[in-house]
Formats: sequence, structure tokens, C-alpha cells
Amino acid sequence: MTMMSVTFEVMFRVEAEVESGEVVCVVGDCDRLGNWDPHHAVVLSRESSSPGQCRKNNQQMENRCDKEDRKTCDVWRKKVKLCGMKNYNYRYFVCQIIESDSESTERTVKVIRWETNILPRVFSPADYMKDPGKYDAEIMKFGEYEIHGISIGGKNHVTKGWLTDQSEIHIRIHGNPIRMWKPKYRKQTYRIKCTPLDQRYKDHLDEDEEEDEWGTHVSPPSTFTKVLVSTLDERQINHCVQSESGTIFETGSYMIFTAETTEPESLGFQFDFYVNQEGVTPKHIGYCYLLPVDLKKSNDTKTVPITGLNHKPIGQIDLDYLTVKPVPGLDLKMDVSYQNYWKFERKSLDVGHRGMGSSYKHKKLAAVRENTVQSLQDAANHGADYVEFDVQLSRDMIPVIYHDFHVAITYRKKKREELEFYQASVKDLKLSELQSMKLAHASRISDNDRDDIHEDDIDPTDLQPFPALERVFEAVNPATGFNVEIKYPQEKVNGEFEEINFYDRNKYVDIILRVVMRTAGHRRVVFSSFDPDICILVQRKQNKYPTLLLTNGEDVEKYVPYMDLRTRSIDMAIYFATFSNLLGIDVLTSTLFRNMNKIEKVKEAKLVLFCWGEDNNDSNAINTLKQKGVDGIIYDRCLVNWTLETLYSEN
Repeated sequence: MTMMSVTFEVMFRVEAEVESGEVVCVVGDCDRLGNWDPHHAVVLSRESSSPGQCRKNNQQMENRCDKEDRKTCDVWRKKVKLCGMKNYNYRYFVCQIIESDSESTERTVKVIRWETNILPRVFSPADYMKDPGKYDAEIMKFGEYEIHGISIGGKNHVTKGWLTDQSEIHIRIHGNPIRMWKPKYRKQTYRIKCTPLDQRYKDHLDEDEEEDEWGTHVSPPSTFTKVLVSTLDERQINHCVQSESGTIFETGSYMIFTAETTEPESLGFQFDFYVNQEGVTPKHIGYCYLLPVDLKKSNDTKTVPITGLNHKPIGQIDLDYLTVKPVPGLDLKMDVSYQNYWKFERKSLDVGHRGMGSSYKHKKLAAVRENTVQSLQDAANHGADYVEFDVQLSRDMIPVIYHDFHVAITYRKKKREELEFYQASVKDLKLSELQSMKLAHASRISDNDRDDIHEDDIDPTDLQPFPALERVFEAVNPATGFNVEIKYPQEKVNGEFEEINFYDRNKYVDIILRVVMRTAGHRRVVFSSFDPDICILVQRKQNKYPTLLLTNGEDVEKYVPYMDLRTRSIDMAIYFATFSNLLGIDVLTSTLFRNMNKIEKVKEAKLVLFCWGEDNNDSNAINTLKQKGVDGIIYDRCLVNWTLETLYSEN
């Protein structure tokens, strides 16, 4: 006898704050709910609307600079037929949707924010049958709900959406970028306003339309693009709506304009400059443009002229930009996200530096060669919670594990039997060459000890350098977490570049992310990078794993600082991580020991704190950092410290 399938007409009903053009959707773990795919989610209908904020909740909304509040508190609902007695998992999210004109292409979905509690909402047919009327009448609150009758409203997570179909453009103004040519303008403080421009208008302009409708120096604004402003300081870290006369730029500060668009090739920007004086209406004195033709690369710095209101140049400004594009073909679901999730009550994590430790710089501390499969697995076997390793691309675009940007190649001189080292870039060698050639660490070039230069390298495969990233995910115990540091060269304050002619940032990160998303399985993964732009790309291109910004902090003795202002202090790292919605920061330990109050400042910002550096190779230092609440400690002397800790814990 076959039982008839039970069908439920379930009312999904939620209260959420939205802006004009936004809708609320529900997505879940069945065909009717889109199988966690935002492009196939169920769009709810607006039931009611009222101006202002919803009932008090923990939604993480965009902070605004002005007093205007264009949000409305809406109740959204939709009945969906669900079959069977199994439980259904689901989440709500707020988005913008552009329907496709073609049946062969999906609609465009821009996820604004979504519920990211580790445990999703649950519809239980068994509970529903006990009191259907009560269930249908209930109005959920976006971001707040119960799991198995237990309220988790105090621990909920609403996270900013990732780049699904749209690109994101950051335009940065920092340091001392404005150079006015007239003396009367040089000592002024300026307010800067950024307006998006739709460059598609030029294809269908009527005669004299530009001058008559938009004025003599203004292009038609892009009505579908919103530009938000942030400053990496105490003023407005979060993305804020601009005021009519823009935002004050102070010399030495860091200002960021951010815009999202589905057509980056048609989006330009106009910048208007206003003289800022206390108690006086800001005076408009000039403008400049950054057009799509200027935004061809993933990132660059452009120097553009500032034109006065009389159409004559009055100065110039350096505009630094970054374009972040979605990963083509990467299928991202909404079943779970760890991007902003962390158990702060857990003990500090032990993280193996390059596995069992740095073997080239500290040969006595490492039992096996760093960044090899064996080193990573040995660290896992000795109790490491995570292992940290470095990733970059070979010449044939394969993610490979290696720390430095250069290697030393052994070559034979014309004189018989005389061998020497030659420095080569990792990016210029294919994976097969990296794994088959006799290579040495780049430091060997200046090393007078050449006794082993004639020896064959007969170590087993897992002890050989340059394992592929995919191989590491397959070979190392999946219970061990991975801290994947993505290498990318930067300029230092002394003018030195770590590497030149490197890969395009978008393409570089896309390749690494595809491998991680395909092979990670249930492994815990945390990304990190010293390059702030890489952190932005990693955070915005995927919706599952968290990201940390690596920084030397204020330490200028151990390492030459980078030119990028965002890397040169703990405070700036905190501001940047908050602005970019990163999980936290990873700081050079010597900087923390100089000012332990910085640990508390990171905690006050609700960020996760990891630390790294040679100071961590001392057990007393490790204990101190753990007592202070540092969340993750990366160090070399894994075998000694972890073995002792295991023995003490067993006794």
C-alpha cells in the first residue's frame, strides 16, 4: 500500500527593512525554494509598508552619513507548496532583481544582505500540523528566529551580500593627492562629492541635449548606481550616503567611494570639489572625471586634471581605483556561510606556520621542509588546529604552495663541473618545472656554502617543495583547518617591488578560489593576505569563508613597511577590516607586545585577532597571548610546544 504524499501550502512571512527597488526572497533546500540558489529563489510580495525602522532587531544595515532615511519597514509574504513530511531548511535575503529579456539567460540578482546564522530556519511539517493557523499568522523578523524552540536572536548574523552578477568599483583618495596650482587654493580643505555617470548616453544624444539638460560640465547621472563613501578613521568607516556637498578630505587620510554596477564598461564618475570653511556654505570650485576608458585594468592609479568653473585647469588629483568582478561560472549557494562567524568563547587556536615551521630561515626549528605536504600533515598529526601556508600561481596558472616570489635555479657554467645559482621568478616557471628542476631557496644565491649543490634531491614527493594547492587539500587530514595566505607582491616604502609584471588581481584570485571552492569539502578555511586589495577581492567574490588582513603593524625594524597606508598600523588595519567586512586581522606579534592595549581595541571592534612572527616561537610568549585572548597564534616550534601541551592535558 502506497501512502499519499502530503502537500502543505506554507505561508512564508517576514518583516524587513528595504529601500526602493529592493525585494525580499526566500531560498531553501528543495526545488520549490531554489535549492539554495539565489537566482531561483522565491520572490515574496509586499503585504504592508510603513516608513522608518522595523521593530528592534539586530539587522546589520548600512550606516548613513546624513539624516535622511529612505528605508521602509515592510511585511513580505508568499505561499509555497511543499510536499512530504521532511523538514525544510531556508533563509531570507534582501536583493535587487533585473529580469532577463531572454529565456536562455537567468535574471540578474544582486544580494544586498542575507541571513547567515550557521543554523538556517526550519519548517517542520509535524509542528505545522499541530496548529496551522498559528504558523500562518506569525510574522518573522529578518535575522531573528528560533531553532528547536531556542531563541538565537542575540547571536544572529545578517551579512552583506557577495558579488553575484554585479561588479564593484572602489575609488580611493589618500595621502596628499590634491595639487592645486593657484596659491589661494593650496592651503584649503576640500569636500569631495562623487557622482556616477552613465556613459551609454553618448550613443543616443540629441543635438545640444548635453548642454541644455545637464549643463556645461555635467554628464547624465547613472540612475541605477549608488555611490557610497567611507573614510578609514573614526568618522565614517561604514559605507555612507554622501551629502550634497560631499565629504571632507583631510590630508593624510584615506577616503573610499564605492559603487556596484552590472555594466562596469559603461560607468564613469564625476568628482566635484568644494572649499570647506567653518560656518560657511561650501563653495563649488571645480570638477574632474574618471571615465570607463580610464578603468580598463583591475587596479591602477590615474592622475587627472581638475577643471575650474571657467573650464580652465586649476590643479590635479591622484585617483586610485580597484574593480572587483564576480568569478565567472562559480556556483555559490546560500546553505551556509562562515565569513563573519567565529566562536569567541573557544580556546586560542594553534596554527602551524607553513606546516611544521619555517625551514629556510630557521633550520633548527623545522623538522621537515616548510610548505610541503609532509610538513602540513605532520603539524596536523601533532595537534595543530590549523596550518598556514602560502599560495601563488605558476606560469601555467596552477595554484602552488611556496612562500617566496623567487627561487634559485642551479645552472652549469661554461667551465666543466662548475655550478652556480640563478634567481628566477616562481611565476615564470610551470608547475612541472618547479617540481622537476633542482631548485633552492633564493637566499642560497648569497650563501657561500655550496657543498650540496652537486647532490641529487631524492626526497619523497610529499617532502618536495611546490605541491599544488589541490594536492594539499586532498592529502592533509580534512579535520585540520587551512589558513590560506594568498601571496601578491607590493611596493615597499624604500621603492623596492617584491615582484614586477605580476598577474591581474581578478584573474589571479579567481583561479585560486575555484580550486578552494571545488576541493575544500567540509574543511575549515580562513583566507589571509598582506595585500588589502586581495582581501577585498577574496571577501567579495565568495560567500563562504572568512578573510584576515595580515599586517606588520607599526613595526619598521623587522620588515620594511609597504607603501600602502592600510598596512602600516594596527588602527588602520582595524578600520580597513571593519570597512571591508573582514573577519579580522593577523598582526606581527612584536607590535602587540609593544602595546598590549591594541588587543583590546581589536576586540572592541568585534574582530578576530591572529598573530604571527618569531616572538611566537617562545612558549611563554604563546601563553601570554592566549591569556590576553588572541584568537589564533601562528608559530614554528610546533613539534615541541604541541607535544608538551598534549602531554600536560592528558595528565
